Amino acid sequence: MRRLLHIEQVKLLNYNPFRITLGIYFLAFSLGLFIYPAIDKEIPVISLSDLFRFPDVWLFLTWITEPYNILLALIIIMITTKEFNNHTFKTQIIFGLSRTELLLQKLLLVVVLSLFATLLLGITSLTLGLIYSYKLTFKIAMENTWILGRYLVSSFAYMSMGLLVALLIKNTALSLLTFLAMRVFVDPVLFLILREQEVRWYLPMRTTTQLTPVPNLIEIFERKINSAESIDESALDILPEGLPAWLNIMLVLLYTSLAIWFSHLLMQRRRFT
Repeated sequence: MRRLLHIEQVKLLNYNPFRITLGIYFLAFSLGLFIYPAIDKEIPVISLSDLFRFPDVWLFLTWITEPYNILLALIIIMITTKEFNNHTFKTQIIFGLSRTELLLQKLLLVVVLSLFATLLLGITSLTLGLIYSYKLTFKIAMENTWILGRYLVSSFAYMSMGLLVALLIKNTALSLLTFLAMRVFVDPVLFLILREQEVRWYLPMRTTTQLTPVPNLIEIFERKINSAESIDESALDILPEGLPAWLNIMLVLLYTSLAIWFSHLLMQRRRFT
């Protein structure tokens, strides 16, 4: 396994698009430390800075940075399709790697990038929380950190789907456009078409985005005003809740497993020429 990671590392360090895209991803997170607080504007009952305090910062940043995972999926697509175009897969097979090991290489990279993304999110959330929190205890600071586990699964799922698209299409530009179309166009359109049907929540991309849903702003409002009278949630219920959390997670794991399984089938049958 270490040998496979080393081979992947050597290839990636010499691939400029990987370094550029990963740099953009890192920069987006880093700028969040300055940009998110800078756009803080007072609104009725609550200010944006309240969302950067423990324990709400974990939920808010996880939700707002979920689209960053698209960049990670694009990285996987570019790397995989590049190996088709440069006949790298064929060369590695000649030098003794099996097709299963070629897939395992990519999955190990997916795991590493998922852990990197989750760690970066954790550091960013912790930094903002320490800066903006008034009342700070270990219990309050660590509350809601469970959402990082969902973010990890979300990152892994996005990249697994990207890997499947890359193996299926092989062309870099077409693979990138297909994945972006699925995430930005196809899923929202299908969701609208099926808006009256419960099945809309079972769409692969939809279940993945629902891993990190919009935080409960109503609860934050109530804590902020410290009112004994609760806010009428029905009046502020803008977004439907979707599936239960456990079912949503199971569906994402199922879709991810299917993506890996189909990727394995494609890897076994592809001609690397």
